[in-house]
Amino acid sequence: MAAALLLCALLCGGDALAQDGSPRLWIVSTAEDPGPPECAAVCSLRAAISAANESEGGDQIRFAIGGAAVITPSSPLPPLRDAEITLDATTQPGWSAAAPPPVYLDGRAAGDAAGIVVNGAAAVVRGLAIGGFARYGIGVIGAGASDALVEANWLGMTADGLRAAPNRLSGAAVLGGATGARIRDNRIAGNSVADQTGHGIVVGGGGVAGAQLSGNTIGLNAAGRPLANDDGVLVVDGAQAAVRGNVICASAVAAVEVRDTRGANPIDGNRIGVDSEGRAAANRVGVFIGAQAAGTEVGRREANVIAANEVGIAVEQGAREVELWNNWIGLVPSAAAEAAPMPNIRVGISIIEGAAQVRVVGNRVLAGERGIVVGDAATSRISLQRNQVASEGLGLVGIDVREAVEVRIGGDRGLGNLVQGVGTAILLTDIEEAVVSYNRIGAPFASLDFGSAGVGVGLELGEGVRAADVRENQIGGVDGAGIRVSGSTAQDNLLTRNVFGANGGLDIEVAAGVDAPTVPIIDSYAVERLASDQLRSTIRGRGDPGSSVELYVLGEVRFSWLARARVDAEGRFTAITPRLPEGGIRALSIARLGAGGTSEFSQPFPVPARQPVDRGLHWIAIEGDERPVAEALAQLGGSLGAAWRLDAASGAWQVWSPDVPLGLSTLRTVRGGDVLGVLLSGRPPREFYSAESASAVGASLALEPGLNSLTWTGPWVSGVEALERLDEAEPGLLGIVWQWDAEGRRWRVIWPRLEHAWDAGDWGAPALAIRARRAGVWEQGG
Repeated sequence: MAAALLLCALLCGGDALAQDGSPRLWIVSTAEDPGPPECAAVCSLRAAISAANESEGGDQIRFAIGGAAVITPSSPLPPLRDAEITLDATTQPGWSAAAPPPVYLDGRAAGDAAGIVVNGAAAVVRGLAIGGFARYGIGVIGAGASDALVEANWLGMTADGLRAAPNRLSGAAVLGGATGARIRDNRIAGNSVADQTGHGIVVGGGGVAGAQLSGNTIGLNAAGRPLANDDGVLVVDGAQAAVRGNVICASAVAAVEVRDTRGANPIDGNRIGVDSEGRAAANRVGVFIGAQAAGTEVGRREANVIAANEVGIAVEQGAREVELWNNWIGLVPSAAAEAAPMPNIRVGISIIEGAAQVRVVGNRVLAGERGIVVGDAATSRISLQRNQVASEGLGLVGIDVREAVEVRIGGDRGLGNLVQGVGTAILLTDIEEAVVSYNRIGAPFASLDFGSAGVGVGLELGEGVRAADVRENQIGGVDGAGIRVSGSTAQDNLLTRNVFGANGGLDIEVAAGVDAPTVPIIDSYAVERLASDQLRSTIRGRGDPGSSVELYVLGEVRFSWLARARVDAEGRFTAITPRLPEGGIRALSIARLGAGGTSEFSQPFPVPARQPVDRGLHWIAIEGDERPVAEALAQLGGSLGAAWRLDAASGAWQVWSPDVPLGLSTLRTVRGGDVLGVLLSGRPPREFYSAESASAVGASLALEPGLNSLTWTGPWVSGVEALERLDEAEPGLLGIVWQWDAEGRRWRVIWPRLEHAWDAGDWGAPALAIRARRAGVWEQGG
């Protein structure tokens, strides 16, 4: 019986009701409008909608118009008022998901109208092409329009899907308190109208909530070419919507714009500015979060790909409580290869014009001109954490912060940003009390898998930067300064506990005219053995009375910061530390608050190298000023049997022993540059240190023809590079050079650089034996 009724509906226009109360079925069989007033042998779309509204239950409207159909309403079509009406144009013969829909609704003659309006609950509008209406292509409107489904429609294009036929307000709209609408898998393009807004999808007004916009292709025509809407998606006027998994391109204003809303409004998993094939189709702005928008989350659940736009994400006009998480900004991920670079031309992320309480966390940003920008005095409480910022060599600034209030760049350990491949990694201008901490700058520390590696300046404090707290950052591989204080009005900025790798310029550079403390001076360094396995070092120097001095170890990365000391009223400081550095020590001054901030680093002060010793024969390098043998070797205590030194000028060995009266010893004093052979018995200490280092860096050591025993006394340096410089300065001087390998307990040839020559590594105070071909001078000042 039900089959017979269905056949009657197909032949007679659908005016039949199954005995079991199943929905009525209305078949649109003509493209004429208005057409017959009722559905009978012939049924128009207008008549089918009217009939469905008049009947109770879940009516279905299907299509069986011969060939491609263009329906041109001569006046507004009636809205879908009744509950559970399904208007399904995928039933039209010839419909295919891969081609423009064969039923086209042309609104040019309809007057001030929308294409399809939904006012009732649980409506479905599927498979239509709609263009040319003065209002919306499809509008879900009113508090009664709950749980609507709008899917697989083409909105805003001509019937072939190639050219614009704008629906002048938007392709689709959810308005006036409608709840639970699902707008999915539609193609929406061409709704941009000169001098009038024409969006892809609008969600807004009257308590709209629970809208879900997913899987839509917005801003691309049937051939995948750009065809603009003004905004791809606009969420406004207190509405709440989730924007997930869409492709949004070619928007004249923004791919997604959110304003005058409160709530999460999640924006997740979209491709913005680039299509599903990885081709660029730029929006002016990728995501715009504007006036009075609160609580928007971008990428919190699934990262968005936002690339090739003019601006990637803009948070402006008082937007607040915004969170930007884990997005790909200027990069397009690929399963087959490395991520494709498609920078947003001007800015990756822009936070300006009074935006407040904005968290930017875990984003990968390939910069065009600038990666992340925070600006203007009304912008406040901005946190940038765990972002990765680089460029392809074009980026001017990685993170650019101006005027804003309560800005934190980084945070606790593990929350810092990674920046490389930009002209200036972090730039601060006209800002007070910014916190910049635990960031990693430059390829040695950032180690990003995208963008170029170089950095021009690590961190720059420009004009008007006051009371910035810059601490625990790692900065290396920078062509210029690690930290540059360039602004003449920069004041009271604390630069503390930062770690510096190899940088091309000064690690801290303070421009001329900037109010800064005097660079401190280190006068002496001494090592004292408290017990057989316990040592401490004492560092003394001079600085501005009342200031603090921080001491750092040159060349160490993980443990660069060594100690802090207060300068007394006479300008003297003393720092005692149980940790013994390897490499030179340098110092910087930190003034009292309101007295200028932080100085540049002092010149490195050399410290004794660690030299392991054990029973038997050892070769020990001596540093420091000239002093008696017994004083220089006092750390060896009763384990010392004898010591001797080769006098290069005479070729004779000079000997000293604690068991021989001083007057009978031929070796009485030693000085920096000497190498002594020592015979140890008993239980010697594990390591030997010179008692005190010299106040000067390096020395001029004379080389005599024949065998010379001496050490390098300059700053830490590659051994091979030091010998290469000597060979260049004194051609023909060097014959064979041996270096004592304390671990292997043997002399090894390190010069000339033969195929299997031993790698000397970096020098502290190596014990060397040099056979010189003639007399010469070895300048060891660095």
